Amino acid sequence: MNHHPRKPLLQEEQPYITVVDVRDYAYCPLVPYHTLVLHIKERETEAMQYGKELHEQPPLAPVIPKLKAQKVLKNIEFTSHRHKLTGKVDYIVVTRHNEYIPVEVKWSEPKHPGKPRKHHRIQLAAYALLIEEHYKTTVKRALLYYSRSQQLMEIPITSHDKQQVKEIIRKIYKMIQTEEPPKVKPNPKQCQDCGYQPYCQPKTQPRKAPYLS
Repeated sequence: MNHHPRKPLLQEEQPYITVVDVRDYAYCPLVPYHTLVLHIKERETEAMQYGKELHEQPPLAPVIPKLKAQKVLKNIEFTSHRHKLTGKVDYIVVTRHNEYIPVEVKWSEPKHPGKPRKHHRIQLAAYALLIEEHYKTTVKRALLYYSRSQQLMEIPITSHDKQQVKEIIRKIYKMIQTEEPPKVKPNPKQCQDCGYQPYCQPKTQPRKAPYLS
């Protein structure tokens, strides 16, 4: 009887990172370091809960005719084995020309009028990669709604944006593998409002937790 050597048991694969992890890295690389490496979870604040409630009724009705929408998909979950990424898109507008446009709703305000926050743009570009792989299409634009200021923005999604997402994904997985904290230059204004500040600057009392959504 021939005895074949037993193959070693494979270690349990770690779940893929999420689009939220990518967004958080774009905001501050130390946030996903705390959540994915140190496994520190942030306490949900009233502002976070308020933000979730605002997701229920986004102002899509006025833009439906403008976009020549054929249908609107809601809360669609994707998993990309190519990019090792998962995510759930708030809404996807599908136009009559079969164009797929991701839509994200935020309770916060833009940093500058008419200009999206960088980490929100990166989040939409990450959704674009998921949509492109699943529907075999090309995403060229997205919609972002800031509910507090009632600003609806149409954002071009470029190949550069998508490449940035791929680079962030690579950096996050490397960070998880090495367990080394990323080098981050402190931003006093951003740090003072961060709920993870006690772990970065233990001697400083945090003011409030951020809402990155």
